[in-house]
Amino acid sequence: MLSNLFFIITGIIGFITTFLIFTNYKSNRIMNLYIILLILIISLRFFLSGFTYFIFDPSFRNTYFKYSNLSLVVIPICYLYFKNLSENRKKINSKELLHFIFPVSFFLFIINRNHFYFDSERTGVILYGLFFIFAVVYVILCFRILKTKIWPRKGEIKVIQKQNKLINNWTLFLFSALVLTISRLFISIIIEIYFDESIKGHSYQWISAMIWLTILFKILISPEILYGYNVLHQKINENKNNSLVLNDIWKMTPDIELNNSQHLILKEKIDQNIINYIKEIESISLKFELFRNANLTITDLANSLQIPKSHISYLFKYHSTISFSEYKKVIRIHDAIKHIELNYLKNNTLDSLSKKVGFTSYNPFFTSFKEIAGVSPLEYYKMNRTEFEE
Repeated sequence: MLSNLFFIITGIIGFITTFLIFTNYKSNRIMNLYIILLILIISLRFFLSGFTYFIFDPSFRNTYFKYSNLSLVVIPICYLYFKNLSENRKKINSKELLHFIFPVSFFLFIINRNHFYFDSERTGVILYGLFFIFAVVYVILCFRILKTKIWPRKGEIKVIQKQNKLINNWTLFLFSALVLTISRLFISIIIEIYFDESIKGHSYQWISAMIWLTILFKILISPEILYGYNVLHQKINENKNNSLVLNDIWKMTPDIELNNSQHLILKEKIDQNIINYIKEIESISLKFELFRNANLTITDLANSLQIPKSHISYLFKYHSTISFSEYKKVIRIHDAIKHIELNYLKNNTLDSLSKKVGFTSYNPFFTSFKEIAGVSPLEYYKMNRTEFEE
């Protein structure tokens, strides 16, 4: 009885999670219709599985157990969720329905197997052997798409870094849960075959319920996953005043030995002012106007800050992880992202944007954007387009 109540509670929490995701998924980079289907189907299965204990009509139980195999569609659904996530797509493509041919055919054969004159035990073993191959193939497909298209994504911009890290952790968590759930099912089937029981895969189902409940709580306690990019962006903005915005670029202690006598002299003059210099550089940089000049030099920056050029050069040589030339690209990509988020591309082209933020042409802008943000300018625009349309 306790396990059945556990199943019902898991199902109810799943329904609540489905509703919350559905109300926000269009503006949520992490969610799409496939994850909604995944959560809904699994939650419905657990709810009905627990409900069977309290229904004394045997026909209800028989009907549930007969049709419960349809939930096998969650395996290709999980793959399609990862695929659409990697491509930043929200809509379902009709060609993707081909992935459901095997699980639907498997389901139809299972519910009509009594109409065929086959050895019941041997047929069951063959069927579930085919299912094992099907499941393993899709686990491999999931792993490949995660390894090649989602997990390698990086970026130098703080918001992008946080978002990519969040997606990486979430997809790793969900993939691990999928593998554990399928493993539980296979072990259950093997045990049922060994003890000559009816092959249903329902043994130790409480383990799957615990795994699934963990996923649901992971979603519910993580507003960045549940509500998406806006919440993540807001959290990062709240912390901007607490530290340097471009904190990963700067280093307070040089990791290069100073052999130049002139640099040793500069060190004595600059050491006490390093943090102030960095704050001044960031302040003028993140106003963006100065860096929109395609011909900007380190001398121009020094003159604008009224700081000796030698001090700025020293700072980028010993206290920055990137050169001044690379720093200009980072600032300009920050500027481009700000324009994209303000819907600049609604009435302007990417080429226009590249020149507006300080690049001489689109090609170096495209290369720099993908290198720093981890995605192309167009991909980034698509990631945020649903927010503009609402």
